[in-house]
Amino acid sequence: MSDVNEGRAESATTPVDDQPPRAERHWKPVLTLLVLAPAVGELLSGSSPPLQFFNPVFFVLLVGLYGCGALLVRELVVRRGLNAAGLLLLGAAYGIIEEGLMCKSFFNPYWTDTGFLSIYGRAAGVNWVWAFGLTFYHMAISITAPVFITEAAFSGHATVPWLRRRGQVIAGSAFALVVLLGFAFFDNRPFHLIEMEHSLELARQVEAGSRPLDRFIAGGFSAKHGEIVRKAVATQADSVELKHALQEELNRLLPRPELYSPERFAGVPLPARLSEQMAKRPQGDQLVEFNRGLLEAAFPGVLPVRQVYPFRLGWPWTLGCLGGILALVGLALQQTRATSGARAVRAPWFTGIGFTAGFVMLGFIVPSIVEHGGRFPAWLLCGMWVGLGMLLGMVLRRLDGARDRTWRRGLWAIGAISPWVLFALLLGLAVGVMGAKSFLGMPWVALGFGSAMVVLARAWKRRSKLELGDAGAG
Repeated sequence: MSDVNEGRAESATTPVDDQPPRAERHWKPVLTLLVLAPAVGELLSGSSPPLQFFNPVFFVLLVGLYGCGALLVRELVVRRGLNAAGLLLLGAAYGIIEEGLMCKSFFNPYWTDTGFLSIYGRAAGVNWVWAFGLTFYHMAISITAPVFITEAAFSGHATVPWLRRRGQVIAGSAFALVVLLGFAFFDNRPFHLIEMEHSLELARQVEAGSRPLDRFIAGGFSAKHGEIVRKAVATQADSVELKHALQEELNRLLPRPELYSPERFAGVPLPARLSEQMAKRPQGDQLVEFNRGLLEAAFPGVLPVRQVYPFRLGWPWTLGCLGGILALVGLALQQTRATSGARAVRAPWFTGIGFTAGFVMLGFIVPSIVEHGGRFPAWLLCGMWVGLGMLLGMVLRRLDGARDRTWRRGLWAIGAISPWVLFALLLGLAVGVMGAKSFLGMPWVALGFGSAMVVLARAWKRRSKLELGDAGAG
């Protein structure tokens, strides 16, 4: 960790709008942010389990997306002298780029991760509750927290740009390339909860076992899901549990090459496109798409047919995303006034935890209650997301005028990701018990993050006290 006075001297001699002198000295914070942003945004949340996250190709793509995105946002904030509100607004713009344009999850009703949020809060072709939640997640967790942590860890570099023009071009090109690839090819082929509209009829057909395919599917059910299906058929009652059970069991079939056999699909009229795919012996995503087509043909009118892969985003919503991004960037560039005075948040670590607690409430608990029969207007939940974002902006802006703001912001970031570290630990242990190999090593990742956070938090609290002590002596 660099000395505070070194950071002040460097910031005093580096014009914000010029190229940073001796930029090679900034490679450590640059490398840290490139790795930390995807680790916080993807790994701790379980979106990318360790075996997937550390796959070389996937890791490079995540660094190009999260790492370069966070680096570009941070450079713009420093060069234009923006406050914390400006950083948050740019983080929100990043969220729209990733989820709205690249993944298209704001609009795709079949996107895996949306789950019930493709049903709850979907209107005019937009998953509104999901869109608000993911925008604020990326704004605070994927962008702001890694930037704050990196600046606090390398305090001598906190107030100066880290990239020369060539570095900006490389980071921008890598980020744009990943976004364009995702926009062109990202989609979800497995069945989605929204497609389990006729789950009770599907359960009846599978439980009846009148065809070899039905018996094959039922024979692969887990004991728990088999009991749910039998109970639903016996009582003729649909339920959320039945939809989830059938969705999970059908999706387990999709990557299996042995799903198709002439005997099993005897009497099932197959479209010509499936016969053509069959001759090519599909693998990977093509196999998933092929098997899904087989099941759609076997259960006509029960399982919806998807005709086009990947999901295409219409021009109105593409332009809407671009307009939202430009509006957020324009508003961010106006956020140059710092809040004066050091009467900032006294316990930034707790306020970080408080933000994530609010996020969990709005993003997980309320939708879960609604999914299981509760009532809560989706428009009100979206309004509460906006309120949480505004509250976060107020809290972080109170840190802007503090003399020890670098340490305080770092402590806030540690508080914000602490619950995610705990979540990663519990998730790794729970999934490990079930034998999921993709989460192998997740508890160790969480423990490593947790240990580093404890060490950094203690050091930053000490540096903050020293900073305030120097100010009082002066």
